[in-house]
Amino acid sequence: MKLIVSLLAIYLVFSLGLAQAQNEESDCKPLKFINVTPDAFECMKKKIQDYGIDVPPGNEGEMSEKGVTGSFEWDGKSVLTITIKEKPFWVSCETADERVILFVDECKGK
Repeated sequence: MKLIVSLLAIYLVFSLGLAQAQNEESDCKPLKFINVTPDAFECMKKKIQDYGIDVPPGNEGEMSEKGVTGSFEWDGKSVLTITIKEKPFWVSCETADERVILFVDECKGK
């Protein structure tokens, strides 16, 4: 009987923790990149399209794929801001940010 009660208690604690994690705000802080040339910006848009993700025309918009939603805004000169708005609860903002930084650096030629 104690085993059943213990298992039930563990299940409830885990379920409540999981529900809380899913309900937490998933917006990450905006990432701002400087010295993003028009060629680098177009490179990023093309790579995203090559992954099969629809990219809105223009210098700003929102994209979504496989549980991740993000927005971008480029000033048309050199400043690009990218924000992860939604992501799976098990992916931290730090991990998402690292992926975005690597992606941007590929097109910036770093």
